Amino acid sequence: MPMTLFAGMTTDQKIGQLMMVGFDGIVVDANLRRMITDYHIGGVILFARNVQSPEQVARLTNELQTIALESGHPGLFIAVDQEGGRVARLTESSGFTEFPSAMALTATGDPENARGMGAAMAAEMGAVGINVDFAPDLDVNNNPSNPVIGTRSFSSDPAKVAEYGIAFARGLQENGVLAFGKHFPGHGDTGVDSHIDLPQVPHDRARLDEVELVPFRAAIQADLAGIMSAHVTFPAIDPTPGLAATLSPPVLMGLLRDELGYDGLIATDSLEMGALASKGYPAPVAAALAFAAGADVLLFNRDHAMHKEAFANLVRAVRERKVSEGQLDASVQRILKTKAKFGLLTPVLVEDPSRAGDSTSTAEHHALALEISRKAITLLKDEASLLPLGLGEPLLVIETPAAEGLGSLLGATTIEIKNDPDENVIAAVLQTALDARKIIVATTDVSFYPGQVKLVTELLAKNLSVVIVSVRTPYDIRVLPMVPTVLAAYGGNPPALRAIVDVLMGKAQASGVLPVTLA
Repeated sequence: MPMTLFAGMTTDQKIGQLMMVGFDGIVVDANLRRMITDYHIGGVILFARNVQSPEQVARLTNELQTIALESGHPGLFIAVDQEGGRVARLTESSGFTEFPSAMALTATGDPENARGMGAAMAAEMGAVGINVDFAPDLDVNNNPSNPVIGTRSFSSDPAKVAEYGIAFARGLQENGVLAFGKHFPGHGDTGVDSHIDLPQVPHDRARLDEVELVPFRAAIQADLAGIMSAHVTFPAIDPTPGLAATLSPPVLMGLLRDELGYDGLIATDSLEMGALASKGYPAPVAAALAFAAGADVLLFNRDHAMHKEAFANLVRAVRERKVSEGQLDASVQRILKTKAKFGLLTPVLVEDPSRAGDSTSTAEHHALALEISRKAITLLKDEASLLPLGLGEPLLVIETPAAEGLGSLLGATTIEIKNDPDENVIAAVLQTALDARKIIVATTDVSFYPGQVKLVTELLAKNLSVVIVSVRTPYDIRVLPMVPTVLAAYGGNPPALRAIVDVLMGKAQASGVLPVTLA
């Protein structure tokens, strides 16, 4: 079937299959319809802006697939970034289950939790017609100053990242959702956010083999459907100044395809990101370069005018022989083969969109998310024996935005602060804190926010009983080593907050194991 379909495709139809595009709104408009019918796109990606409810998403994906099939095209890849933790497009507020972060999974000490969570997430995605998850994150988070990966990574240990990442991916793929490991060759040891600018990983090839590449080798062995590239430079592989891995033939073709022997789909990270644009590669230009470098799936955010410009550039690149017909054919054949393998050439539509919510936000899935979140919470120290909290004792909870709702769950006096509170806010908090027996401070990546450090330091200076709960990375203890009681929760989404409350009140044990090296 794929070869028969392929044989009848025009060059324009083949090029369309390379493209996966984002869009605005919660319904199919005329412009998006035209991208499918006239520009032959191979897939779409959903963001939070496209999600209102399970029924709405199911009707949306049904319509998208129907348009593709009725216009004579293969079924679409319909993708989402659903990693767990803070990267979630399908949330409780829109009728789905939120799950713990990757780092929380590793903190449980049991890779079966990763597989089970992947399976549960796949069930919810499948219930609304989503068939691709741009997860797991296979970056090794060995840089505490990384501003963008953090708890999205499973660990600072390459072997742990491989073990838990592949378990999660199997949970997805065994339940019909394609897994794409990211960000090749590795975004863990960076101090710059590639959404904004271009990071560099300066290590030599031996170090890359020992650390960054370990999880990706495992992904290749495990037959992940796809691997997503990083908008990061790797001089040890390609010394071209300012050229991200996404645009580098030595990285995508030389290393991933030829040396490592990967024959699955290579996808780009979103081509509008600042790492590319800041170096003179706007998305339409980057699209042709990424394709020439070896990418099969070119990922775009919103803006159909830009999508059309990118399409024209890709057509031109093939017609002017900047990219060979043979390379185009090989990419399209990989795409069609993968769609055939997962039943997506003629996908089964959601049978009854009005009942899609019956399979999302289920009691079973909520229970799983809470159980994993509880098992993940790690007691880094309790030198002052402040835990568990006593029933009814006066509490003050200081919430950063990532922990919104914690104080309410505890039934405590609550002060909400910004991530970097100023002197006036700190003074007001200190005044209120004098009336509390214990103070819970939900911290968020304090190394980036001196105001949080100042606040905690001044609370301690008044001899107040302070408990820190790190609701992002567990590295806060490195900056605030003088705090006597510290919990790491690896997240602040609904199941994480409920688990924090259970541990603070002694209803659950903090049995998690630290997944990263703090030194």
